[in-house]
Amino acid sequence: MNPRWRLFLLSFSIVVAIAAIVFVRMAIDSSRVRVGSPQELSAYFDEIGYSASLLRTGNASIPRITMASVPKSWADGLTVDRKKSLFFRALLPMVMIANGKISADRSRLLELRQNLSANNPISSGDIAWIQRMSDAYGLKTTGQDPDIKTVNMLLKRVDIIPPSLALAQGAVESAYGSSRFAVDGNALFGQWKYGDGLVPGEQRTALGDYRIAVFDSPLDSIRAYMRNLNTNRAYSTFRQLRDDARRRGERPRGVPLAAGLLAYSEKGQAYVSLIRSLIARNGLSAADGARLRDMSTIRITTGPL
Repeated sequence: MNPRWRLFLLSFSIVVAIAAIVFVRMAIDSSRVRVGSPQELSAYFDEIGYSASLLRTGNASIPRITMASVPKSWADGLTVDRKKSLFFRALLPMVMIANGKISADRSRLLELRQNLSANNPISSGDIAWIQRMSDAYGLKTTGQDPDIKTVNMLLKRVDIIPPSLALAQGAVESAYGSSRFAVDGNALFGQWKYGDGLVPGEQRTALGDYRIAVFDSPLDSIRAYMRNLNTNRAYSTFRQLRDDARRRGERPRGVPLAAGLLAYSEKGQAYVSLIRSLIARNGLSAADGARLRDMSTIRITTGPL
């Protein structure tokens, strides 16, 4: 074969191979992306304008992204700084998506409270919805139609978790997504349960046969974590601090609300200090002012192409 033709065919094959890889990674369909390595995930984030520096920008526009699962060995070959950056960038959109649902429910509660304050009747559908919300958020009701007191009690629980706090706790509890519980069970926040789940390596038998809860996706883990902080009586101080901030007209922020997490770890105050330090060192406070982009949700799947 003519050497020029051989060179042409070789060059053409390389171009086709690269195009095929891009097609597989980018065009599974408009709502799904598959990446084969942490380097590709980082590159994809950069391509869509979701850089590491964006995390430190107030009022940043964050893409609406979910991860299908926590991939095994996802941080292989990354420096510590790149590992942290990739973890925070992957987690933040899901935290904001989970907060978005809570915010929508809270807005509806605020509107209903306004109607009740004005002695305007609310529909039977709204009454049933408040009762369902009360059940979901662990509030005991008298069985009577909800009043302003019930709505106010719900508003204390139906509220967002500051993204900076969720990012810091997720990093600590899952070792930046590399713990056995994160990889095998999408468990990012070390939540306990009795019955099915992953057995801790150093289970404290005096506390019974507790396990680490397993989730179908990281987003499910985030939702359960938020429900835990919003319902568990161990975090009543957290909810009071958040409610106090709301009454002052302030947005909930991670550093001050961390004071309400003494019961999250047996380390107590040392745990609170660790969370605050991690927020400060990584500039996570800026995430409390971030907003989701107006776009369809993209689901990212990882694994060999």
